[in-house]
Amino acid sequence: MRKIAKKNVGEKLQILLEEKHPLEEDIGILNEKGELLGIVITKEAYDFFLKKVEEEEDRIDNKTIEAFHKSGEKYEK
Repeated sequence: MRKIAKKNVGEKLQILLEEKHPLEEDIGILNEKGELLGIVITKEAYDFFLKKVEEEEDRIDNKTIEAFHKSGEKYEK
């Protein structure tokens, strides 16, 4: 993750980052054409996102392990 000090971003972004419901309020950064360039999320939203990614990785790992055990491959030599 790249990092930037809060004091180095604009005042409007600082205000948006301090809103009360950060999980519900992502901040989109748009170019001059109104196209989405990126998203800023708060620490709470980022923590939530990481938790969900880890849960999905665990689910995929468990599915892979289960498929391996069912394949009988672990018993082959």
